[in-house]
Amino acid sequence: MIIRPWPKVVFLYPTFVTATVFFLLSWLGLVGETVLGNTFMLVLLLNLLVFSFDFSRIKSITIVIAIVAIVLGVLWIDTKADFTGWLGHVFGAIDIHCNTAFYGFLSAGMGFLLLLVFVNTRFNYYEVNAREILHHHGYLGDIQRWSTEGLEMNKEIYDVVEYMLMRSGRLIFQPATSKKAIVLDNVAGVNRIEKDVNDLLSVVAVRLNQQPGPG
Repeated sequence: MIIRPWPKVVFLYPTFVTATVFFLLSWLGLVGETVLGNTFMLVLLLNLLVFSFDFSRIKSITIVIAIVAIVLGVLWIDTKADFTGWLGHVFGAIDIHCNTAFYGFLSAGMGFLLLLVFVNTRFNYYEVNAREILHHHGYLGDIQRWSTEGLEMNKEIYDVVEYMLMRSGRLIFQPATSKKAIVLDNVAGVNRIEKDVNDLLSVVAVRLNQQPGPG
């Protein structure tokens, strides 16, 4: 089984996709520049929140409750004054323009960066089999090994937003032969990988228990 930890930059893929789509829309002239510019800035700022905070379950629930409270407060204020109309006027005055070249160069630059990250993960990954964990790293094929006998594994989903974007989380392996834990951050599809590793370790445990003792 192959496990590839990814750098955090991969969570910028919504901005990359948006820049690519907006480049085509701007080039074809299908949508106005203001609509594209305002929308792109909103997507970019929301995407950057992934790097600004760790959205734990409790923090995410608190943010949702706060947003609901703010919306209800705005609606209540609107019964006394035309507050939503004023907000609409303020936001309607925002006029961000980004030309076709901006979207094109940003899309190409981010695409190249993500391609380099993808290539790097082909040379830096972990392999788990019935006998050992192997860390393949370096472009010359360096390998570090740990035995799976007595191996403990823990899973952490410490950021709800990152989990929503790539179903990612953290895997922590603690080999019996090592005092230092193996921490793999930003593992995509972490639940599926955890299940497969648990199945593998269960088979290893059964085999060890079935081995005959000393005669």
